[in-house]
Amino acid sequence: MAITDYHKKHINRSDEETNRRIFVKELELKKILSETNYKPSFENVRVAVFGCADKRFVKRHKLIFEKLFQKPVELITFDISIEHLEGEENVVQHDITTPIPNAPFDITFGHVVLKFIETNKQWGVIKNAYNALRSPGLGIFVFDLEDVTTQNPIQADGYFSLPIETYKQKLTEENIKFEDLRWDINLDDVPISIRGLKGGALVIEK
Repeated sequence: MAITDYHKKHINRSDEETNRRIFVKELELKKILSETNYKPSFENVRVAVFGCADKRFVKRHKLIFEKLFQKPVELITFDISIEHLEGEENVVQHDITTPIPNAPFDITFGHVVLKFIETNKQWGVIKNAYNALRSPGLGIFVFDLEDVTTQNPIQADGYFSLPIETYKQKLTEENIKFEDLRWDINLDDVPISIRGLKGGALVIEK
């Protein structure tokens, strides 16, 4: 399978821009861990990443989690196509709308991934993330503000909206603990536009 235009866009971004995006991811995860007061119980933390737009993110994801947890991390990246991640370790081609292999994990992490999934399959991905966790564990789905505020099924960028209130109701009905976190990160002197500065995360707990 050829590398998609979406992935080419990320490949063509400068290291400086990529580093800033990684920095924002770290800030987001710090907020999430602070709000949930989550600490993994196991000495080796297992993390499943759902989707990865740029191969430069793979190692950096691992470093972020190791820094935040101060523990060794085994990280597996799952993506439906992996040509753009060639050369990186622990990358598995997998459709996350189906059950997640190599479970259980302490963290399942999707950064702005649900918008790429058809709306009628998004709930299945959320359940797969939960089912792949061991306890105590966190399933994290970061979203841009537009993902959850756009009323139309398809957003202006052509991707899918997230009916987050529907998912919160389903989680409540299934007695799954969750938090709907929101943030507006202010970075001074940032020369690039990062939509995710305004957004949040649906965090499920096991």
